[in-house]
Amino acid sequence: MTLKNNISKVTDNLDKLDENREKILKISRQITRKCSNAIKAIHREEFNDYENQIEIIKRDLNEYRDLINTNPGYFHKYLSTPEQEYVEAICLYSIIQKKKIPNYEELEVDALHYTLGLADVVGELRRFILDSIRNSDIDNLNRILETMDEIYTYLFSLDYPSGLTKDLRHKTDTARRLIEKTRGDISLSLQMDKLSELLKENSNK
Repeated sequence: MTLKNNISKVTDNLDKLDENREKILKISRQITRKCSNAIKAIHREEFNDYENQIEIIKRDLNEYRDLINTNPGYFHKYLSTPEQEYVEAICLYSIIQKKKIPNYEELEVDALHYTLGLADVVGELRRFILDSIRNSDIDNLNRILETMDEIYTYLFSLDYPSGLTKDLRHKTDTARRLIEKTRGDISLSLQMDKLSELLKENSNK
């Protein structure tokens, strides 16, 4: 076999890899966008829309993994973002709806991707709390804050080299800052609510 034929075979292989890579990137963007829409539906309390989005995302992920598995050595890294976004949407919904939070095996995702996605849930829970404060719905504030604390404690316990856990330490530090800010927001909200009740009582005397 001549060198020309050798290079031709390499070219054929790289062409196929490039074609699959383009498909993977396209589906990745679609999954990420749909996960974002599913999270927005949770915050709007449009839970039927959320469930419809999740079913579509699950089908997209199955197609996506099939493409990844054509050459996992090249493509496994592209699983990270869509799986993280999927985990974030699922876990956020579970927490807000007071359901059991599924583990990474139940979601059929990579363990590290699961953990990184769970870290991002803290930011969405802060958003949920701030929306609840604005809407004067303070019943679930402490429950959600306790869940944020629980997630942070779990993340902090994973003390492994950054070469293994990627940007988990950064996300953990971000979660801690968000929790402290949220704790202050809740305290202020509860104080204002108590003051409002006292003023109402005094005005009725």
